[in-house]
Amino acid sequence: MENMENKINEKPEQSESTRQGNIYDVFVKNIFSRVLVFVDFLLNYADPEFVGKIDLDKISPAPTHYITPKGKEQILDLVFSCSLKNRIDAKVMILFEHAGNTFDDIPVRLLCYATSIWWQERKDGKTVLSVIYFIVVRTGAKPHHGPYPTVADWLTKDENGQPMGFTPDVHYYVVDLPKYDVNHLHGTPELRAAIGILKNMTEGNEEEFAHAMLPIAEMDDDRQQQTLTKEILNFVDKAFIAHHKRLEAEAIQKALTPIFDERAENMTISFFDELRAEGETKAGQNIVLAALRKKFRTIPNHIEVSIRNMSDPIALESLISDVIESRTLEEFENALT
Repeated sequence: MENMENKINEKPEQSESTRQGNIYDVFVKNIFSRVLVFVDFLLNYADPEFVGKIDLDKISPAPTHYITPKGKEQILDLVFSCSLKNRIDAKVMILFEHAGNTFDDIPVRLLCYATSIWWQERKDGKTVLSVIYFIVVRTGAKPHHGPYPTVADWLTKDENGQPMGFTPDVHYYVVDLPKYDVNHLHGTPELRAAIGILKNMTEGNEEEFAHAMLPIAEMDDDRQQQTLTKEILNFVDKAFIAHHKRLEAEAIQKALTPIFDERAENMTISFFDELRAEGETKAGQNIVLAALRKKFRTIPNHIEVSIRNMSDPIALESLISDVIESRTLEEFENALT
C-alpha cells in the first residue's frame, strides 16, 4: 500500500481547464455514439410508440455536421439513421441532444437542426424528406417541473398573451434523468453505469460514484470492463476538478474493489500513472502553443490540431527550439512535418 501511496502523490496538478468543450457533453457523446448502447437506450428510455415503428436492426450513425440555408455550419450532438418497419423507402433521422438544467432554447435549437438536415436533403435531390425524431436527455440537480419549453415561448405575444404570426411546433421526447432512481435504472450494465455516473456528476453527488459503477461488475468481457472503467474514471476525475474537488486514490480503489477484486490496487496505480502522463503531454502541448501565439499571434487550426495530436514529450520539447528558430509560420510548419 505504501508503494501505491507514493505513486498517487506524484499526480500532477492540472493547470489547464478541464472543460475542453463541456466535459459532460463529451462524456455523453462518447458513450451514446456506440450503436449498441444507443439502441439499448432507445429500448429502455425513449418513446415506446416511436421505437416500435423503427427497424433497430438497421440503425447506424449519421453525419452530425450540416450546412444551414445561409451557408453556416450546424453541428449536432449525435445523429442516427434507420428506416421504418416495412417502409424501407422512408428514412428516419434520430437526433440525440444533451441538455443541462436550463434548456429553454431546446425547441428553437431543434428546429434549426431539422431545417439544416432537410435543407441538405433537398440540395441532394431528395423529393421525400426524412422523418425526424428528437430525443433530449436532460441532466441537472433537480427534475424539471411544468410543461417543457416550446418555440412559442420565444415569440412575440399579443394583448391576450398568445404568440403572433406563424407558430412552428417542434415535438421532442425528454428523458429527465433527475427523475430516475440510480438504484432502479434499466438496460445493460454499460448503459446503467453510464447513466448512473452522469446523474451523480450532474446532481452534485460525485462522492457516490463508486455505487454508480457497480453495474460494471456484471459485464462478461474483461476488456470491455476495463475500457468502460477507464472512460468513467477519466470523466469522474474531470468532474471532481470542475467542482473544485480532488479524486483520491482511496476512493478509486474502493470503487474498483467490488468490480476487480485483488486487481483494484494495481489498476488504481495505473490510472494515476496515465493521468500523470496525460498531464505532462498536455503541459508540453500548451507550452508549444503558447510560444507560437506569443511569436506569431495567431495559429492556423491545422497546426494546433497537429500539436494536440502529439504525445511524445521529447518531440514536443524539440518543437520549442523550432518555434525559436522559425522566422515564419511556414518554416515552423515545415519543421512540424
